[in-house]
Amino acid sequence: MTQPIGAYATVLWLDGNGEPEDGTEYSDVYFSFGDLVEDADTDSFGVADDRIFYYADGEHDMERLKNSTWDFKVIDYELEYAK
Repeated sequence: MTQPIGAYATVLWLDGNGEPEDGTEYSDVYFSFGDLVEDADTDSFGVADDRIFYYADGEHDMERLKNSTWDFKVIDYELEYAK
């Protein structure tokens, strides 16, 4: 089976107490499952670094971020596969 290279997610910004900052959800933010390639300013899958919101460690990390109380939390996501 093909492995996902990242995910498009909806996130909610959190304040210093882990509460929703203003209630605004931001959709279509990209989470890379690759590594940063600094010389190329891309991830290891070729996605430009300036398009990446966060470098995650796979789908299990996306699930963990649904329960985050630090900076932001993931509301939902859709896995992205290489084209």
